[in-house]
Amino acid sequence: MRHFICKIVAIALTTVTATAFAATDGSYTLSKLDTALWESIDANPLRAISSDYTYFYGDDEYLTYSLPASWQFKFYDQPYSQITVDTNGNIWFGSARSAYSFQLSNAGFGPVGAVWNEDLSSLYGGGVFIEHLTAPERVVIQWQTETMTEEGSSRQNAFEAVLFNNGTIRYDYKPFNAASATDAGSGISKDDGTSYLSVTANYGSPTTFVSPSSFLFTPAGASTNVNLNVLFAGTGSGTVTLAPPGTACNTTCSEQYASGTPVTIHPEASMYSLFNGWSGGNCTGTGDCILAPSADVTVIATFDYDITRQVMIGTTYYSSVQAAYDATADDSTLKLWARNYTESLNCSRPITVTLQGGYDSSYTSIIGDPVLNGSLSITDGAVVADGLVVQ
Repeated sequence: MRHFICKIVAIALTTVTATAFAATDGSYTLSKLDTALWESIDANPLRAISSDYTYFYGDDEYLTYSLPASWQFKFYDQPYSQITVDTNGNIWFGSARSAYSFQLSNAGFGPVGAVWNEDLSSLYGGGVFIEHLTAPERVVIQWQTETMTEEGSSRQNAFEAVLFNNGTIRYDYKPFNAASATDAGSGISKDDGTSYLSVTANYGSPTTFVSPSSFLFTPAGASTNVNLNVLFAGTGSGTVTLAPPGTACNTTCSEQYASGTPVTIHPEASMYSLFNGWSGGNCTGTGDCILAPSADVTVIATFDYDITRQVMIGTTYYSSVQAAYDATADDSTLKLWARNYTESLNCSRPITVTLQGGYDSSYTSIIGDPVLNGSLSITDGAVVADGLVVQ
């Protein structure tokens, strides 16, 4: 049994990078990301059409989409305020059309981003979903489609293009479900016969990828460095790790990255705290956040003190010592964290209780003394204090 102490104590109030190999046509550099990304857009055919979201489907269909008014997209140094997207996996700059199985090296089709260059159809399922997202600014074009030869067979294939407002383009592919698929050459083309970059020629056809894959087209002269800033909020504490490079910080910090570099942001609450979520930078939820920023971005990590579990009786938690005492039965043990409890405890029931502490946050080990910053009054019953500091 540890002894009751009553004294006055003065207390001062998953490295992710782009691969080294890269191809270039002088205007863009193409590189493969070591970690594949995927945008969690709504992709809901029942959602209302707006300037920030649209959807269409069919065979050899296309739709012209106006880019956000706040920015124009530069493709091979030519600014565009709108794009045309077709159901065959292409984004056309300056042309309103649909086409498939064309050569990126040939002139005459128009400037194009061919995400999967094949005769495709979403007539019987899936479709093309376009959504404008912020933090960072980007437009996502996502296809859920079948090959024309397998139309209606429920062999959906999912792939997407992400256009960032600094001119960077990212292609993301999930493994294909097609039983038989061809690819005439997926990539980008200026339509001048010489300026083009092919994912297929440099990394293989997307139809052969056995795992999710992402590729980045970075324009020459684009801003190559962006800042990722982490701020902290809440009543608790914790650590945020940025990988790469593996920096761990528990107060405001920042890292600089090449534009489009995937970064994993991992939260870990300190003892007696909880991680209650992200805000900013398109980070949500309470798990890891994965970003590939093309512009400066700030995320906020909120850690709060876990007040609801700071006293335990049996397997039941209480938010204060008084609440636990008021609810407990005779001959009970109130387990306390090795923390400061700013409250006064009034013991006025004909019962005997033991105040025991101070535990770690999981109540598995005693690591110090709990401190009661207030008075301890006993007018009835008995209290056994096992390692308690009253001040």
